[in-house]
Amino acid sequence: LQEVLRLMKQEGLENLFKRHALQAKATREGLKAMCLKLFAPDAPSDAVTAVYSPEGMDAGKIVKTLKNKFNMTIAGGQDQAKGKIFRIGHLGYYDPMDILNALAAVESALIEHGHKITPGVGLGAAMQVLMEK
Repeated sequence: LQEVLRLMKQEGLENLFKRHALQAKATREGLKAMCLKLFAPDAPSDAVTAVYSPEGMDAGKIVKTLKNKFNMTIAGGQDQAKGKIFRIGHLGYYDPMDILNALAAVESALIEHGHKITPGVGLGAAMQVLMEK
């Protein structure tokens, strides 16, 4: 805890909030470029991004593939959203490469499960956002 607080103080709260906002925007734009619909487009969060899985694709399969193939842990939906959405967290000690790695894994899992997208489309969109800073 002390180390995390030291790092936060070193970065400065304003910079920390800006970093989270930038990485959240990059995540959202990357996922949208993969033709995924945001779960809450009018109320985006800088802590987590939730998206619907493609039509006819169980979000649980995406979550499972990400865990088994890429050792990446993301959350699925709960209650009525179970099997319909998955959630990617981007709050905490993440940097732009973590976001790009997560998006690359999501792209790969989606393609593996039959989603018709061009490889790299999500990464390109996210990189555009990250280079704007």
